[in-house]
Amino acid sequence: MKNCASVKVWNFDLPPYPREGVFHLDMSPCCQVNRLLTFEAGRLAQLHQLDVLEDPVALARFQRDLRKKLWEKFGCRYDHELPLEVKKFGVVRQGDVTVTKLIYQSRPGIFVTALLYEPAGKGPFPAVLQMHGHNPQGKFGPNPQAMALGLAKSGFVCLTVDAFGAYERADTSYAKQNHGGVLGASLLNIGETLMGAQIVDNMRGIDLLRTLPNVKKDRIGATGASGGGNQTMWLSAMDTRIAAAMPVVSVGSFESYVYGMNCVCELLPDGLTITEESGVLALIAPRPLRIANALYDCNHDFSAAQMLRTYHPVERLYWKLGVPQNISFNVADRVHGMTDRQRESALGFFAFALKGEGSGNPLPEPEYDLFPEEELHLFRTPDERKSYRVRSIQEHCRIVGEELRKNYLTRESIRRTAAVRELKALLRLRELPGKMTLHRFSAVDGTGRAALEAKDHTIPFLIREGSVPGRFRIVLHPEGKAALDTHALAAAAKDGATLILPDLFGTGETAQPNHTIGLHHQFFRQLLWIGRSLTGEWTFDLLALVRMLKKEFSAEEIHVTGLLETGFVALCANVLTAGVSGVTAVDSPGSLKFDARTVDFAAKSPFEKFLPGAIYSLALSIPDFLKWGDVSLLAALGHAPAEFISPRTSDGTPLSPSEVRSLKKEITQVRGKLA
Repeated sequence: MKNCASVKVWNFDLPPYPREGVFHLDMSPCCQVNRLLTFEAGRLAQLHQLDVLEDPVALARFQRDLRKKLWEKFGCRYDHELPLEVKKFGVVRQGDVTVTKLIYQSRPGIFVTALLYEPAGKGPFPAVLQMHGHNPQGKFGPNPQAMALGLAKSGFVCLTVDAFGAYERADTSYAKQNHGGVLGASLLNIGETLMGAQIVDNMRGIDLLRTLPNVKKDRIGATGASGGGNQTMWLSAMDTRIAAAMPVVSVGSFESYVYGMNCVCELLPDGLTITEESGVLALIAPRPLRIANALYDCNHDFSAAQMLRTYHPVERLYWKLGVPQNISFNVADRVHGMTDRQRESALGFFAFALKGEGSGNPLPEPEYDLFPEEELHLFRTPDERKSYRVRSIQEHCRIVGEELRKNYLTRESIRRTAAVRELKALLRLRELPGKMTLHRFSAVDGTGRAALEAKDHTIPFLIREGSVPGRFRIVLHPEGKAALDTHALAAAAKDGATLILPDLFGTGETAQPNHTIGLHHQFFRQLLWIGRSLTGEWTFDLLALVRMLKKEFSAEEIHVTGLLETGFVALCANVLTAGVSGVTAVDSPGSLKFDARTVDFAAKSPFEKFLPGAIYSLALSIPDFLKWGDVSLLAALGHAPAEFISPRTSDGTPLSPSEVRSLKKEITQVRGKLA
């Protein structure tokens, strides 16, 4: 069979972006999906601008209400009463600075690796919690070390912590594993966020500092660069014990996050439906705040221009509160990172804010020598962390996922109507519009071309006429119709059905390739910021196509074949419409429980389409999905029969024959529980 899927609906190509063909972190302004996302982000940013807060009472009410909403989205809980269970792994020294290697308990069974830098003397000293960014060596990197040593030699205690899943807290310690991407997004399926996990880790770090006899408990600051700057902002917003905060190269605007590029650790699901970044910074007021950015930052999200959009509304709030001296910004003539200029600014800021010394202007760094990384390691071997319950993201997702599946499978009954309603909410699924417009174009080599206007975007699709009138098959691929090969098309057409080959939202002709740091990484997190989801948009498009085929083509039978992630989408649509006659999920997951058998999370480069050994994108990360149920519940709820061809684990490993039988048995058992 000729591969008709390569035919284009549109008679033009999108211009290359960027035009020079160089690496760029922003999204193309030329395609419809990016224009839609940019418009929606701008609309929400205006609606959730920081409003005028006239007095401390109004500010307190605003802060209380916003913090409550944010905790609901984080998915993690902070427990001040939980024992810290600090364990020390030795001490290294440099002059009058002592560095203690330690772990502490953040949540039950989750321990944080950290380095405690202390100056000589009894103190008590002011302290600073430092959070590292996306440098591959975590807290051992040159810039985090330099900042910690500079603070300690300037009379501060400094606790530098590792982010969840990073380097020493990776599944294999000291592997340069990206804790964001697919890995960090996997927390969403168990009802957590990487952002929330980090906030709790860091709040527990404050708990630890406050137990130390040489620390002034009311003089604790926070800083970090890039992802660490983002953590600084969120920690300081949620924990009023932070006396002074300096986020570095991380403040822009949430609107810019939507059309720029960020890590999953910086993702707040539905964030722009709640607040703009200025609202989060307002949670720090009236405490001292310095925002530091870089003139030559490679990421537009953190440009000085974006930072100032957010800074000035917050500055006016500080004016209203009568503390204009407590807010400032610094733009260093450097690139992205905790560079020398930023460290000098931090030393001056904390000397003024926590010690009452100087004017807050930058101070020169003291002399220091960086430690060889190995001297700071807590563990003698990469696998030793397991002996001390330093849980990786992979282990955590497996442990919690198994518990959630146990709870799901032991339910005595499942209310069908409630499960369907909850599924719509999980997918953030919008209602189909009352009117949709079909456009037909001339055929190319016997392949029909068409596009469906569905609410705020257009779905291009191809039509390959079959031999059986009234019988249709929609064939889906997560990278668009052009990714379908002749084998898949021949298998889909063997029953004589007319083939409908669409480009779902953000695939094929609807958008330019955007897998700069992973396939669909951008659309996945962009949509979640504005209160939508990639899986939900694909389900919306499929439901729109089913309705259109019934109305415009008088379809009597509509089968859906979905490959990979779109097999999951086909199962979702089958729950939500009776218009589908059958579903075939090809190479799709039989469960979204974390099960990584073949994926290597220590990728050679962050700029890869997939992690080595993986075949799925972030589209299958759906907040709270495993709290709802699993793939078996989708199949059981479906109106039409569902067939799995080569079902797989959540990382794409084919299920064994016994596992396939178990999946079928599970679907039957769940179907029997539906009320």
